[in-house]
Amino acid sequence: MTKCALISGRGMGMMHGGNFHNHPDAEVVAVCEMNPDLLEKAKEHFGVPGYLTIQELLDNCDAELVLLIVNETRRIPPLRELLEAGQNVFTEKPLCGLQGQATVRESDLAIAAPAIAKWRDSNQKFGIDFNYRFMHHFKKLHDDVVNGTLGEIKMLHARAHFNCWSHIIDQILWNLGTPEWVSVTGDPNEGGGWQRLIHIGWENGVVGTLTGTNLWGYDDHPLRVKILGDKSYAEAKGLDGSYLRRKAGNSEIEEKWENEPGKPEMPESFKRMADGVINAMQSDQPFPADGEAAWAELLFEAAVHRSALQNGARVYLDDVDRAAFV
Repeated sequence: MTKCALISGRGMGMMHGGNFHNHPDAEVVAVCEMNPDLLEKAKEHFGVPGYLTIQELLDNCDAELVLLIVNETRRIPPLRELLEAGQNVFTEKPLCGLQGQATVRESDLAIAAPAIAKWRDSNQKFGIDFNYRFMHHFKKLHDDVVNGTLGEIKMLHARAHFNCWSHIIDQILWNLGTPEWVSVTGDPNEGGGWQRLIHIGWENGVVGTLTGTNLWGYDDHPLRVKILGDKSYAEAKGLDGSYLRRKAGNSEIEEKWENEPGKPEMPESFKRMADGVINAMQSDQPFPADGEAAWAELLFEAAVHRSALQNGARVYLDDVDRAAFV
């Protein structure tokens, strides 16, 4: 049984805490929340002791895994405190965003870098909630890429509403790896969330585009990822679940999958992620989306921001990565 401590008494934290607490091989044994009213509710909900500070939690709790579900604007200080205390940590995405998750800037990467360096030098487990990896349609796309079903990958096209922004970046990186460069059209000083068109290039010659805005609604799916190979091309889209693979060159349908009506993939994906984390704890394996996945997504965002400030200049991610640790 994996003992978990939950740092959060708010909606997302309670949801994550519930998924871990309801897992047959895990339980929440303590909660931490700086708001006294929320702390009392969380204590009552889980029937466990509660603490107002992380230090109190560490002094009084023997949890093996800490669920750090706090906002990206204040995530790094408690993360560093937990890592320095030798704790295994599961947290939310993006790793850092002082102006919010859809407006990550290069300065956020530098803020997160010491935490990543600390984790890399430790034997601790650290991971992030990229739960879209556990939706069947996105998993189908990933399997078709890595198994060679699509053939040699040539191109990617993706777009998302900003509510899904960190996730669509992770989907791109999960499938195709960290790109070599990005080039961006958009003004990061635009009010209300800046619209952006991102050109992406990988070292192996694959090219892609990613567009982001809040102007898309949810009537035509808040995110889509299409990957084209020389044998087939496929698209996974939406939060309910839809996948379509076609033969390259003639569009013949090779596979079509949709979720059952009334059974959206989103709620189940959080439970599957919790299961993946607990299985990793018990088998001593990296978390399903570990610290490197968290860093890669933030690095991509930082390079996008730098490119936008340089009027769409091609920015190499290795350069941004090195600068973060200076």
